[in-house]
Amino acid sequence: MVKSKALSNVISVIILIFVILLVFIPFLYYLNNTSQSNTVTSSIVNNYVYLKNLQISQVTTGHPSLYYNGSSIYAVYSNRTFVPPSNLTIVGILYLNTNGIWVNVTSINYPLVVSKGQVISLPSYIQGRPIIIVTSLGNVFFLEPGSSIGLFATASKGGVEVLTQIYISSKPLSVSTNVTTNIYGTYKNFATPIAFSNQSGTFVARLPQYVFYQSSKGQIITGVFHNWIVLGMAQVNSTISQGIKVTLEGQPLVLIGNYSLLTSNVSLNLQVNSDNNINSNIAIEVSVNGVNYNLQGTSTITVPAGYVNITIFTLQANDTTQQSNGIIRHYMYSYSIYNGNVYRGTSFLIFVPPGSSNPTVYLNYKNDYNYYKVYMKDYNYLNNQVCLILNSTVYNYNNSYWIIGGSYTFNLNGTYSYNGQMVIFHSAQMVIFKYSNGTSFTYTFPNIPSYVIINQPMNITVSYNIIENWEQL
Repeated sequence: MVKSKALSNVISVIILIFVILLVFIPFLYYLNNTSQSNTVTSSIVNNYVYLKNLQISQVTTGHPSLYYNGSSIYAVYSNRTFVPPSNLTIVGILYLNTNGIWVNVTSINYPLVVSKGQVISLPSYIQGRPIIIVTSLGNVFFLEPGSSIGLFATASKGGVEVLTQIYISSKPLSVSTNVTTNIYGTYKNFATPIAFSNQSGTFVARLPQYVFYQSSKGQIITGVFHNWIVLGMAQVNSTISQGIKVTLEGQPLVLIGNYSLLTSNVSLNLQVNSDNNINSNIAIEVSVNGVNYNLQGTSTITVPAGYVNITIFTLQANDTTQQSNGIIRHYMYSYSIYNGNVYRGTSFLIFVPPGSSNPTVYLNYKNDYNYYKVYMKDYNYLNNQVCLILNSTVYNYNNSYWIIGGSYTFNLNGTYSYNGQMVIFHSAQMVIFKYSNGTSFTYTFPNIPSYVIINQPMNITVSYNIIENWEQL
């Protein structure tokens, strides 16, 4: 009996051990897998953070640099320290619309892989708007027009990029102007933004004192030179003079000509002239820096000093001051004059320096033809049975008409009428041309002229003869 009980205890222990092993081994396996999973997850997270930070480092050091000029994104590999070249995968480009909402640019095929220098053109409706570039690693790069991330230079080894901007309301406005430089040996003018290939030694770059920015509505902002912003390694003699002397040090270099807003105002005269610079009485409409004005004679308006944009809206106009005397003068826009310069287009840009004394823009119109009031009289008052024809245009008698001055074919219309008993024919027998200057000409049949000259207000009087023919009923 004791033997049997001892055997039973041994079997119980064996079963217990078996149960413990059956449960504990999977648990150990679970703990091991959990540990490995946490290690893998931690490794993935650490690797992602590393790649994300590496991408930021690469872009900010020029691999690639990103420059946004307001209409296109320039991706330029200006730093050769990363081998092999690294790709930048763009999964979204957003722009800030007029309602203050960030909207994705759907016209671009994403993902966009940048592996070499290239230009990413943006739709025209984005022009001048801030943008955000989103990469596959979750980095977000914000760019204002005229701004860049990293050293921007199109040369493979160093190089120089010259940009110009007006700094206003804590944001730059990218503008284009001329930069004069001897970087290629002789002094030449180039339009900014401009990139020069890798150079060694020293060169000079000079910018104008004033630049301008024009909005889509025609508004002009004038900038006055403030300073140079130097991005990169180079020696410069000054950053506050328009002309700068630069010595390169074998590194990519960006030179930004920084302009501040010109805020002073000037009084500008706008004078509407007719032929021979005689002040005219015509009324016209013009736009000055996007603001519309109705002008007659001489008007004085206040505008910001600097560049002024003028657009002529009224290309034809009538002077009606002599209308009561039978004359309306027609004028056609010809040209404008400012500061001795002639502008023949209907839209032009002038420069009015701060402190200008009595600046005047002359808007010249040419009197190309006149309307004259012509009264046509049927001496016999035949109740519109007859009419007068000038150049194929029919005029009824006993009415006044405004007719453009010139020479006209003259045709007198005769007509038949039937009153039930006889046929009546009306035929012109006498014509009188009486002009407003007092001269008068009388013609009788058959010497009535085939043309008439209308060069002033006048009366045309026609007398008809009536010929009666009886017919048997």
